[in-house]
Amino acid sequence: MERRQLFGDALLAAATCAVLLGGCLSLGVDAGVFLEPLSAVLGCLGMVGLEAVLLRNPTLARRLWDRPPVRAGSALGLLVGAGLAASLGAVWIVAVLVWGLLAYLGLVGVVLVRGHNPLAPSG
Repeated sequence: MERRQLFGDALLAAATCAVLLGGCLSLGVDAGVFLEPLSAVLGCLGMVGLEAVLLRNPTLARRLWDRPPVRAGSALGLLVGAGLAASLGAVWIVAVLVWGLLAYLGLVGVVLVRGHNPLAPSG
């Protein structure tokens, strides 16, 4: 994968994460919900699980992800789902999503430094 694609993916994840955090904090959500260890664990495990599924067919995943409507729709869907969860009082779901996005940003950093995805099957 090209570095430019990785930077674009990271930028989308960071922007989505910033909107989630900013939206919640501007609405008066207690920031402590984002510091719950269980939210961090679930978010990180969710990211690893999603990445593992996508890596089963990386060519197809990349071909689909490179379509602008898929990228925009994914980010919008995540934001709408998070907004719905928050409006129903399930702010912990938003925290899990934030941690998943942060974990993905960490993964992108590792890929940029090491030159390959450590979650990708070897061989």
